[in-house]
Amino acid sequence: MDTAVTRKLKCPIAIELIIPEDKLNEEKNSGNGLFSKWFDASNISGVKYCIGIYPNRFNAKGESWIHFEIKKTKELKNELNIDAAFNMTIKSANYVLKKHHIFDEEENIVEEKLCTTEELFDHENRFIVDGKMTIYMDGILTIEKEAENEILLEFDDSSDSKLCLALWKQENKDFTISADGKEVYAHKNVLAARSPVFSRMFETAMKEAKENKVDIQDFTFDIVEKAIKLCYHQSLVPYSTLEEKTKLLQFFEKYYIQPLKDELEMYLISVLNEITVCRLTNAALLSNATKLEMKCTEFLKSCLKTKPIADFDILDKDFALNFLKNAFCHVSECETD
Repeated sequence: MDTAVTRKLKCPIAIELIIPEDKLNEEKNSGNGLFSKWFDASNISGVKYCIGIYPNRFNAKGESWIHFEIKKTKELKNELNIDAAFNMTIKSANYVLKKHHIFDEEENIVEEKLCTTEELFDHENRFIVDGKMTIYMDGILTIEKEAENEILLEFDDSSDSKLCLALWKQENKDFTISADGKEVYAHKNVLAARSPVFSRMFETAMKEAKENKVDIQDFTFDIVEKAIKLCYHQSLVPYSTLEEKTKLLQFFEKYYIQPLKDELEMYLISVLNEITVCRLTNAALLSNATKLEMKCTEFLKSCLKTKPIADFDILDKDFALNFLKNAFCHVSECETD
């Protein structure tokens, strides 16, 4: 029976706050702050965030402080802790603040001294350039959510021959596949029928064809054994975790076992959700599974305003950079306290 597990769900955030110098001057003697608008955490319902600055903080005269704030609805206030990892950057001044903070039901603000008020307005320090100050914040909000374990794998039986199931039971297998020092045995005819890579291997004078053996080094024995069994019949591998499924997809791609790859790809599309999407995206990229990659991309886009995403930090960095470029960054003019 499947049991509940806890997953960390992540929401990217970003704000670019542009503050005119005259606004900073107006608030220099008031002690008040200048803030961005409130923005929704795109896929954590009931959570908003903003950033700001106090040019001359009311309770720390002569000092400028920067400000990051989370706001939760009453329904979430007592039950949702938010783990925030964020950077606040003033590029013109080469200033970067890196923070990691957990917001519970009591806390909702992180503030840090930036500099003295005098230093803020000294143009040599380049906090203010061309009549404006620009503060950029980007980061990740993380919450924990219970989710059920993945459903175990069962392929469609349409492309698997019952003849192959009978062949698997035979003792006259004529080819050995090894990995991690262990061996699994198969018929050359079955492997050749399934994989043009194996077929070419058997038709040439390669070492493997002569020795009737191949050593596979880039997959574990468990994955190799499951993949070879699936070449015979899906019922030989009734259970598999999501991690194993993604590795099988990569094996099928490398050895061009296209029918099984297509079936597994369609299955993985069917279990696509906010818990699995990042792992499946990586698998799609590694195995050239274009349909799965397209579905994952579409699903990620749909999550921007609807639900938090699990394991966002494991997503392929190039893919994530391209996907997130400008997607979460809100440009805001300042508002007074």
